[in-house]
Amino acid sequence: MIKLVDPTLNLFSYTLKQGLGVGEPETRKVYRRFLASLSAQLHKKLNVSFTPEQKQKFLALHEERVADLPFTGNRSPYHQVKGCYRRWNVSDNYQLLFNGYVDDKYQPDKVIKLIEILQYLIPQPPKLENIGKTWMLSGWLESGTDLEAAELAKQVYKCLFKKDGVSQGSGLFLGGKVAEFWGEKIEDNCQLLVILYPDEAACQEWARDFYVSWLDLLCFRHKIIWAYENSLLLKERLVSNYNQIVGMRNTSRLNLKKLLEAMGKLSEFAIDLNYLELQHSTINVNLEKYEAKLAEIQAKARPTDDLKFLQDFCDRAKQHYPKQIQKDIDNFRPCLEILRSLTDTIRGTVEIRKAESDRTFQAVVGIVGVGLSTGGTVASAAANFKTEIEANPTINSAINTLVPIFDPGSGLRVIMGFSILSGVAASLLTAIIIAVWPRIFRR
Repeated sequence: MIKLVDPTLNLFSYTLKQGLGVGEPETRKVYRRFLASLSAQLHKKLNVSFTPEQKQKFLALHEERVADLPFTGNRSPYHQVKGCYRRWNVSDNYQLLFNGYVDDKYQPDKVIKLIEILQYLIPQPPKLENIGKTWMLSGWLESGTDLEAAELAKQVYKCLFKKDGVSQGSGLFLGGKVAEFWGEKIEDNCQLLVILYPDEAACQEWARDFYVSWLDLLCFRHKIIWAYENSLLLKERLVSNYNQIVGMRNTSRLNLKKLLEAMGKLSEFAIDLNYLELQHSTINVNLEKYEAKLAEIQAKARPTDDLKFLQDFCDRAKQHYPKQIQKDIDNFRPCLEILRSLTDTIRGTVEIRKAESDRTFQAVVGIVGVGLSTGGTVASAAANFKTEIEANPTINSAINTLVPIFDPGSGLRVIMGFSILSGVAASLLTAIIIAVWPRIFRR
């Protein structure tokens, strides 16, 4: 029967300092509140107290690059839990390591119960841009077969991820067996490593010489996957915006609102294309860093160690991620010019329609103006010809129809009616001239 000594649960978590639309000062405030909550949760769950100096140092992100929050407490009458939270402030991200362990020797069923106890001490991550996280269960084997070790690794995965899983990688590190899991797809960016060392000396060697190197290596891995996952989201948005702008080619429905919408989509397309190029660069940079850090770990590891599973990730990522993103960039770059040309066409169509609308409005104003001015002039002159106007039955009949508000035969009715008739006639003549003149001019 397998027996695991000093089972230890680690969680490596990485948070981006500056996300899209979120600056570092705002991120720092949120992350500090998250760190402050850790001491309060430990006090509540383990009845552990911290001095003001310990809390202040742990929260001093600018002043202290690395800080610990150690704890020791009882989660049950039979198990004393020990460990710490350790946080780092590095160039572009905040790193947090949860390290929890229980002394003594345990069979698999007890190990799973201990994992559940240790999980209880891990808080929900802050609502920021999480780059990725890696779980690690380790300890040293007093007894047990390879088959039992593999079965324990599957049980650990099921306990942490709440589903069955199959190891996607395996190897040897410091003489200990390693099983790697990443779930249904690697792009989920959540990894589990189960490392069962052959003796206590190997555990101590990991803690003394390797854990910081692994912290960096896993950070580079998560950045690579995170950037690739971002590239997939950007690709979806680029395709969506392209299709929406192209869909505006129906010129019968174009207006100023559509023009503004098209220009907004064009701006989003250009920004997302630049972000896609940034993800390509991020992947290449972190692939180089990953390879360098892996070479450093391999140089310090034992000659019999097998870390091929770590190199396999690098090889797969290098083979697939940069090429795919570069292909997308090459495909979308010509689309940007097409969309700019199409947006210019939409802008020109809208401007032409606006100019036509302005000319129509000016013509209407001109026609109404001619009618009003003619009517006013005629009204002034009609007072001297009231008798002549009344003597004309056609004009008089039209006046009675247009101006029924006065008594028939009244002077005001005659003058107003005649001025309205004159204004309408002048307006109609002006409208005919405006309509016919361009055709005569074109000839």
